[in-house]
Formats: sequence, C-alpha cells, structure tokens
Amino acid sequence: MQANKCGHEWIISLTQQEEEGDLDVALIQVISDLLEVDNFAIYINKYFCVPVPPKLINTPSDIEHVKPAKIQQLLSKATPNKVRVSHAGGRTISYVPVYHLEDVIGVLIIETPQKLPERIGVMALHILNIYANQLWLLHKSRLDPLTELLNRQTFDKKVMEIVSGNGFLLPRQNVNKDRSWYLAIADIDLFKNVNDNFGHVVGDGVIAQVAKLLKYNFRVEDYVFRYGGEEFAILFQSRSQAAAYTALNRLRVNVADHSFAQIERLTISIGFLALQSIDTVSSIVNQADLALYHSKKTGRNKVTACSELALYDEVATTQ
Repeated sequence: MQANKCGHEWIISLTQQEEEGDLDVALIQVISDLLEVDNFAIYINKYFCVPVPPKLINTPSDIEHVKPAKIQQLLSKATPNKVRVSHAGGRTISYVPVYHLEDVIGVLIIETPQKLPERIGVMALHILNIYANQLWLLHKSRLDPLTELLNRQTFDKKVMEIVSGNGFLLPRQNVNKDRSWYLAIADIDLFKNVNDNFGHVVGDGVIAQVAKLLKYNFRVEDYVFRYGGEEFAILFQSRSQAAAYTALNRLRVNVADHSFAQIERLTISIGFLALQSIDTVSSIVNQADLALYHSKKTGRNKVTACSELALYDEVATTQ
C-alpha cells in the first residue's frame, strides 16, 4: 500500500476498520509500508486503563521478544510524541510510544542500520495515535454502558471464535495447554423484587455492583458480558470442570456475602458447561440455561454444571 506525503491512504485504512483483528492487520501493513523494513515489533495494551503488560501484535516478529518487565520499563520512560533512540551492536533501535489521551498503551520498536529520518518517526507517531483512537472506539462499542462489561452483541462472535479454534484478542502467555474454555450464565435471584420494592434506579445500582464483583473474581484475560437485564455470561479457562466449579462457587459466595446498598443482601444462581468445537452458539446457551434453570428450581444461590443434569446426554445428542 502506497501513501501520499501526509499518509492519507494509511489513515483511511485504519479508520475504516470495524474489527479489532482487522485493525491490527492494517496497522502492521501500514508500519511495514512506512518503514520499508520488517525489523519492528508492536506491543499494545488493549485493556487501556487496566495495568497489564502490552502484548506483541505482529507475531512472529523479526525482533527478539521483549519481556513484560522490560516493556513496562520502556513505557514508564516514554515522553509524549517523542521517539527514543538507542544504539547496540551496530544497530539503531527506535522506540515510538503509543498514546491514547494521557496514557501510554504501547510501543513500536524498530531496528535499523541507521537512525530513522525524522519525518518517518513523526509519521509513525501520527499513525499510532490514529490506531489507538480507533482501537478505543472499537473497545467502547463492545461495552454495556451501565456495567462496562462486554455487551450482548459481542457475545455470539466471541463464543464462535473460541469454538472454531481461533480464540480472540491475544493468546495468553505461559498458560497450561490443558486448560479448556467454559461458559457460565449467572442470574440475580428474585431481581424483580428489587425493582418492585426499591425502584429501577436501585436496581440498576445492584446490577452495576454485581458486575464489579464478576470482574474482580475473574482475570483480566477472561471475558464477562452483560447478557441481558440481570443476567451475565462469563467465558473463562480452567484446568477441569472441578476447578471451574470452584471459581464460580467462589463468585457465588462473594455475591452472597456482599453488602449491597439499601437491599443489603442478594444471591445469584449459575449454570455452566465446557465449550466444545462442535457446538453452535444456540446449543451452548441452551445447555447453560438448562443448568441455570436447575439452580433456580432447586433453591437458588447455587452453581450447577450442565453435565450434572439427567437431561444433558439427551440434549447433547439432539443438537
């Protein structure tokens, strides 16, 4: 892809992307065209305000992988709109910061025989700012405004990306390959009573508080959705069904022990299952709903695995 002197075509190629993966591909191509070399690595923290190490998005890279601690050190030394340069082993290494508003969310590392021309560094800064803004817009478009969890519209796509084997966002580092993906659906028990007795404003506050508990009880790499109303969905990895149950039961206990404003106490019921590559989204949700319904029917404030249900085998074979 060629560009005019102001990089107009490159900017268009970034701002027209509607999917995160496509945006990454476009950025990698633009940087490659701009530099006319492949000796670069782009590290991005896609969680923005969440303090996690940026991860490499152009894999594989011709540059040796940089450890998270080193990347964090580079970000801490970054100056807005300024390219840092160092020299080692007869090579010049340029560090171009990626900013969104006042936050450094990543860095572009470039290895060249000689120092980059100033205009190339300035253009790289501009392109990375455009990328960061587009990434933020895509990030916000996936969030539920009340809870800031992932929204319902994002759910189907994320499930399909997992069961198809593609995963989504960036792969975990140092994760045991024996882990499997699980889906849990959680529902606030007797939530209608909250709205009826205290009003919808209090009800919205309860939903927001439960959402915070869900986020605190799972890792930043896990995916928590507001599925609809007072219902939530969680996509997470675990080594076994027993370990998945333990994580979900810990969440259940934390919600039951939490003191909510005005209503003081409430509980949630949960149903869950392991994701299988042959499942459709509707089949997966239906099975999780069956387990959730069992938790509700047998007293609420419970966690039920779909595999525990007598109907599970029948449901699985009829899909």
